[in-house]
Amino acid sequence: MAASLVPCFKDAAVAKDVPTVSWLICTHVANDQLRLAVQSCLQQSFSDFELVLVINGAETERVTQLAKAWFAADPRVRIFTTEVRHLIFSLSLGLHHARGALVARMDSDDLSHSDRLAKQVTFMAAHPDVVVLGTAYEIIDAEGKPQKTVILPALDADVRRAMLWGNPICHPSVMFRREAVLAVGGYLGGLHAEDYDLWLRLAVNHANKFANLESVCLGYRSVGVGTARRARAAYASMASAQFRHFANGFGLPWFLAAVVSTFKGIVRSDKTSRGGQI
Repeated sequence: MAASLVPCFKDAAVAKDVPTVSWLICTHVANDQLRLAVQSCLQQSFSDFELVLVINGAETERVTQLAKAWFAADPRVRIFTTEVRHLIFSLSLGLHHARGALVARMDSDDLSHSDRLAKQVTFMAAHPDVVVLGTAYEIIDAEGKPQKTVILPALDADVRRAMLWGNPICHPSVMFRREAVLAVGGYLGGLHAEDYDLWLRLAVNHANKFANLESVCLGYRSVGVGTARRARAAYASMASAQFRHFANGFGLPWFLAAVVSTFKGIVRSDKTSRGGQI
C-alpha cells in the first residue's frame, strides 16, 4: 500500500530517502504509556514512515536512555532532546526535523489503531485540498479499555462552524500537510490550545480544508480528560485566539466566542490540566 501512495507526496528521486509520513510525539517522561504509545505507532499496516520523538525537560538524559533502550533498534525512530519543557517549543523542534510531507501527531500516552496511517494517507491522497485530517476517537481508561466514542464533524463546512465555539479536531489524532502548517508559522502559541491556535490561522485561507474521519483511529487516555478543557490557561488561550480572529476582521461572532470562553474560564476552570484538546 505504501508504494502506491508515495508518489502522491514526494518526488520519485528522493522517495527512497524521505518517508511519506513523520510521526511527531513529545514527552518529558519515560513510562509504560509512552512505550505502548510508540509501539502503537510503529505497528502500523502502512509502513512508509519515520517517528520523531522529542524528549524535553530537566530529565532528558534519563528519559532518553530509557527511550533508546526500547526503540533504538528500530531505524525509523529519531530522537531529539531539549531542556526546554514546553510543548509548543517541542512541537516546533519536531516539526523542524520531520521529513515527511505528512505529519501525524500523537500524544505520549495515547494509542493509535494499527490502520490509522493507512486510512489517513489514503484520504489525504484522494483529497489534496485537505490540510488537516482528524479522526473519531475512543476515550480509554488506564488499562486501555474503551469508555466512550467521540465522533467529530466530518466536512470542512461543519468543522469551520464548530470551530467558532470550540475545538472540533482531536489533536493527537491529526494528520496534516507539513508545508501548509509551515506556511502559517507552525506552532506559535496557546497553552493547552496550541492546536486550536494553529487551526484558526490555517482557516484564514479558505483553500485550506479540514476534515475528520468517522472511523475511530485513536485511543485517548481518560486520565485527565476534560481537565485541560476546564483549565483556566486553556480557556484564556482559546479566548485569545478567538479575539485575534475578531480583531483581524472575521466578524462579531468571534468576539462573542472570546467572551464566552473567558466566562467559562472564570466559572468552570480547573487548575490541573492534561495537554491536548479543549
